[in-house]
Amino acid sequence: MRQQTLFQRVAEAAARAPGKVAVSGCGGALDYRALIAGARGIAAALLDAGVAPGDRVAVWMEKSPATVQALLGILAAGAAYVALDPKSPVRRCQLICQDSGAVALVTDQAHAPQVPALLSGGRCRLVLVEGTARPKAGPFVRVRPLSEARALPASPLPDVSPEGLAYVLYTSGSTGAPKGVMHTHASGLAFVDWVLRTFDVSAADVFSSHAPFHFDLSISDLYAALSAGASVRLIGSVEAMSAPWLARKITEWGITVWYSVPSVLIAMLDQGRLEQLGMPTVRTLFFAGEVFPIAQLQRLRRAVPHADLCNLYGPTETNVCTWYRVPATLPDDAKAIPIGPVCDHLEGFALDDEGREADEGTLWIKGPNLLAGYWGDPEKTGATLRMDPRGRPGLAYCTGDLVRRRADGGYDYFGRRDHQIKCRGFRIELGEIESVVAGHPNVLEAVAWAVPDPKAGHRIVVTVIPRSGGPLERNELHNVCVERLPNYMVPEQFEIRAELPRTSTGKVDRNRLRADWEARERPW
Repeated sequence: MRQQTLFQRVAEAAARAPGKVAVSGCGGALDYRALIAGARGIAAALLDAGVAPGDRVAVWMEKSPATVQALLGILAAGAAYVALDPKSPVRRCQLICQDSGAVALVTDQAHAPQVPALLSGGRCRLVLVEGTARPKAGPFVRVRPLSEARALPASPLPDVSPEGLAYVLYTSGSTGAPKGVMHTHASGLAFVDWVLRTFDVSAADVFSSHAPFHFDLSISDLYAALSAGASVRLIGSVEAMSAPWLARKITEWGITVWYSVPSVLIAMLDQGRLEQLGMPTVRTLFFAGEVFPIAQLQRLRRAVPHADLCNLYGPTETNVCTWYRVPATLPDDAKAIPIGPVCDHLEGFALDDEGREADEGTLWIKGPNLLAGYWGDPEKTGATLRMDPRGRPGLAYCTGDLVRRRADGGYDYFGRRDHQIKCRGFRIELGEIESVVAGHPNVLEAVAWAVPDPKAGHRIVVTVIPRSGGPLERNELHNVCVERLPNYMVPEQFEIRAELPRTSTGKVDRNRLRADWEARERPW
């Protein structure tokens, strides 16, 4: 297969069936002809504004068919999209816009009033707005209706290299600021092609789009489906949290490929009568992002006995790098399921504490799925994306996850070396939360830690030492987090202590914090 870009792949599928519905849900629908025509119009508007290949364009919109069209238009122009979480605080989105150096913004009516705050101190020179709002974005920023851009005649598209930047996904950063994971068209398509061939995706499929577009689960939702000429059913952020509604609608929409984090599926089992309703149209069910408690997975296995259940593992930096097909029956004494073998187009290996290849240790991944690096952070890029430490040719990425090789060649996952966790499918650096809480003027020290939770994966607690003589209320700490962090990172609880337990080396004893908390049997 010749080298292509993500937009070229979707455009080819559109040419095969232009009248077929490509994207629906969230208040609208687009067939392939309209999807591509509008995307090319958006590309023309970006090119007219001087957006060049490799430039970053921010997208600050609620999920809709127009949002998908905007993402494709950015890719068609040779630029890279930076999807902002529409539910995150403006300050966080502003930080991401500034860090990425976004030169243009596509937004919607709901976010238009906050555009001036978002663009403050940035480099943006074009704003495309869905709806009638015309925000005052500054004297050097052109504002155009997105509808006008979509209607522009297609202009010649730039020659984009498959190695060119396609999207930057910002994830939680250990330094207190989010970090941008860069992926190229080649790395995105390497993953997409693996999905297409491994799971026999065809134009007859209907994919769910449950994950938000700033989350890496969205890559297969969109590009595997649209590359195959399949249909994508969008699920908005409010709908995505309504388990009873989702459990009913999956069959009505004719979903054949479902992808979400385990906590959503557990909620559908608990609240949505999924065990009674089943998923009769679903043939393949992917889950990823967090550990699926075995008792809940057994319930799901019984509820959808006809479907392939697949555990997809991989950080944003690698897309998916290992996977495991759940067997038809799970033993009652099972403690966890494996993350499985490395995908057939990648290579994986584990290194022990001495840097030797071993059956147990830290997982490294090599192959075409890998990130191009972290935006604006060559030091972090060099620390995690390195020449193969075994002395073999090629780059390898250190996942930071601890694994143990199984007799069948796959891997079991058993933790991390750092303080990164998964909560409701999102990867969270506890250090970022600590940095935000420690920014309160009356906080001397803050330690974030996690309590395992059978449904959410983890719950976050922050223990705080106040400055001498300074008043400190838990609601103040909560408000600071709400202003600076996305909802999924806001801690569940705050506790205020006079001092922190420490190990013999002077480090904070997080295990003791957790044990003390559990001994008190705090209810959630």
